[in-house]
Amino acid sequence: MNSARSWFVWGAGAVAYMIAILHRSSLGVAGPAAAERFDVAATLLSTLGAVQVGVYAAMQIPVGVLLDRYGPRVLIATGAIVMAGGQTMVALAEELPLAIAGRILLGIGDAATFISVIRLQSGWFRGPIVAQMSQWTATTGQLGQLLSVVPFAWLLHQIGWTLSFGSLAALGAVAFVLVLLVVFDAPKGGAPATGSIDVPEGWWPRLRHAVRQPGTRLGFWTHFSLLGSTNVFLLLWGYPMLVEGLGYSRGEAAGLMAVIVGTGMVVGPIVGIATARFPLRRSTLVLAIVGIVVATWSLVLLWPGQPPDWLVVVLVVVLGIAGPGSTVGFDFARTFNPLRVLGSANGVVNIGGFMASFALMPAIGIILDAVHSARTAGGEAVGLYDWEGFRIALASQLVVLALGLVMIVRMRRITRSRMREEGIEVAPVWTAVAQWMRDRKR
Repeated sequence: MNSARSWFVWGAGAVAYMIAILHRSSLGVAGPAAAERFDVAATLLSTLGAVQVGVYAAMQIPVGVLLDRYGPRVLIATGAIVMAGGQTMVALAEELPLAIAGRILLGIGDAATFISVIRLQSGWFRGPIVAQMSQWTATTGQLGQLLSVVPFAWLLHQIGWTLSFGSLAALGAVAFVLVLLVVFDAPKGGAPATGSIDVPEGWWPRLRHAVRQPGTRLGFWTHFSLLGSTNVFLLLWGYPMLVEGLGYSRGEAAGLMAVIVGTGMVVGPIVGIATARFPLRRSTLVLAIVGIVVATWSLVLLWPGQPPDWLVVVLVVVLGIAGPGSTVGFDFARTFNPLRVLGSANGVVNIGGFMASFALMPAIGIILDAVHSARTAGGEAVGLYDWEGFRIALASQLVVLALGLVMIVRMRRITRSRMREEGIEVAPVWTAVAQWMRDRKR
């Protein structure tokens, strides 16, 4: 455990996840190109992005159950080859239905990857470092996001749709071979894939056991609240908002989206260290990040006229912080569930952010089209993606964020009540900070 081989195995799984993120986010910088290639309006374009996210969310429970049954190696490898096939279909598509079918396959393969890598690290690592490993996995995935907003965007512009998306399919095949050669579920004599003996047999009892844990549900609402807004921005609507809505050049927009990724890569390890050092304060950290996201989006959307450059930079930095914050949800699942049901528990958590994304992506597209139709009917000469339309459409995020905030508070109260029954008392945060400062002086 925690050996050089552990890092090598985890590294191969993390690379597969990085490539999965590259697959997932490739459409984020290809929105205008997709609208031109398939000749579609905002509502249909949002369907192309939302279908993958919807399939991803729908597959989390089945994938979690399969993960508990077959282990991470099989799931990661299968996901890689399925995504390679889906990306090939997207590359060859000249009509929207074939592209949608390809994105469905991408959603299926993508769904199998992240929670499998999270389970993989639980089989190869022990101790406080496990809390940090989820953030390192997420940070590695952010490299895939960075590859999509910089080199892939350039490649798409230089060589066109078919060859650029075809190159992503080839990377998926490379990930498949890498996983088969390097990744194994656990070291010999290490933690068995079946985990704890206190969990009932059968996939349905194990799933029910995971869902009944208040920590699992707290993780779900954490992920729901913090990943949805960042996903919507990075995977579909951020690039059009920046280029068409706010008038940034393509290069400037790519740079701003790269700031989200870079911020996540810096903040992720810090969040991991904080959750390992203060495990009883994780929900406080989550609530603080949700509050910052709500405040920042509110300021951007209420700013008279277009928001200034400095505020747009603040927004992308905050969205970069929200991504690592959402990963704390998996740490809740890890600490409240035995290894045997961890796949199912992580699947439940992972549904949260992608359910929010799936709801928001088409909603924003529908609102954009409705606002554009209403304004043009009134005699205004406006573009489909002007800032006033985005201002109204993006406000729908605040409803999702408010719901998530209320549910986090509720589930935190239930979780802490369960902890008190087990003899674990959580002192007020100011008391804990004062104690920590006293300990530091000794």
